[in-house]
Amino acid sequence: MRKLWKKLPWIIAGVVLIIGLLKPPLLPWMLLVLTVLACLFLPRRGLIGPVELPADDAFLPSEQVQWWYWTGHLFTDDGRRFGFEIVFFSFDSLVIFRDQLVQAAVTDVNGQRFSFEEFVEFHLPKRTPNGFNLTSGTDNKVTAVGGDGHDRLHAQVGNYVLDLELNATQPPALHYGGDPHPYRFGGYTYYYSRPKMATTGTISIGGQTFQVTGNSWFDRQYGELYQAILQGWQWFAIELDDNRQIMLFDFKGSDTSVEKSGSITDAQGQTVTLAAHEFTVTVQGEWTSPNTGCTYPSGWEVEIRGEKFTVQPLVLYQELRAQHTLWVGPTYWEGACSVTGATAGQAYVELNGFCRCPGRGA
Repeated sequence: MRKLWKKLPWIIAGVVLIIGLLKPPLLPWMLLVLTVLACLFLPRRGLIGPVELPADDAFLPSEQVQWWYWTGHLFTDDGRRFGFEIVFFSFDSLVIFRDQLVQAAVTDVNGQRFSFEEFVEFHLPKRTPNGFNLTSGTDNKVTAVGGDGHDRLHAQVGNYVLDLELNATQPPALHYGGDPHPYRFGGYTYYYSRPKMATTGTISIGGQTFQVTGNSWFDRQYGELYQAILQGWQWFAIELDDNRQIMLFDFKGSDTSVEKSGSITDAQGQTVTLAAHEFTVTVQGEWTSPNTGCTYPSGWEVEIRGEKFTVQPLVLYQELRAQHTLWVGPTYWEGACSVTGATAGQAYVELNGFCRCPGRGA
């Protein structure tokens, strides 16, 4: 009965549209009825107030674009090192554009291999109070269940299978103070992170299973984000050995940065915002993908409040590219990196908007 009630507005809209098409003189009135139905039943769009947790871990029907994003660094008992990415994107823009893009990747640092999988789901996530229950298809090759800083992740990526449990070790980092942030080029975002989640679990490689431990970084973003996606960016999630975590977001225009933001979370879990003049990111080199021909920055000098760090990819090839025939893009680089300099550490870096050739993604 509950499912029927949810579908009722769409049933009514379909009947109204058919009547309008069969009887053209009634079409203007039928379109008016459809407009009224949309106002009554479709979720309201726009700002919803400051971030509230754990409520905003859940799927938010008022937001056009949103994602749940995990990256992490894993180590086996014998010293093998892996990076991973699991992300669920949700798009709800028009009545017919309601879907999810699911991606997962594993970086095998010792083996210098990179594997990824992608799935498209033509429906929105289920609503779960104070959390999420995200799946990919009937086979559930990629799943994320949890909320409030306690997550369980599963991903089958080529020859690798991840089963991980994540637990937050400090308060969430509320970027922009937890308030909506308007972009100068249009749109807005809400953005928070859980930048240090203790991670345990297993990784299976070709049927052989290894225990792993490490740290993961969870990002949650929602809002009117299409303009930001079109701008492109460099994003850094830096974890230092002195227990500080640094987020840097460097939006790119045609050839210069159009907006920068960042934050530092200290060892006590207190997060402060970095002003644009307090950090610089200087690209040191480039890498060109043999699969797409796209050229990405590769290697960075980062200076933050007088401290200098060098960030270098642990594997050069860490490019994800759209493989689904019914989906356009994205193609981007996201990978595990080392950090040296004032303090050593590790990082994940995402490069979006550097591959805009026809047929090669967004």
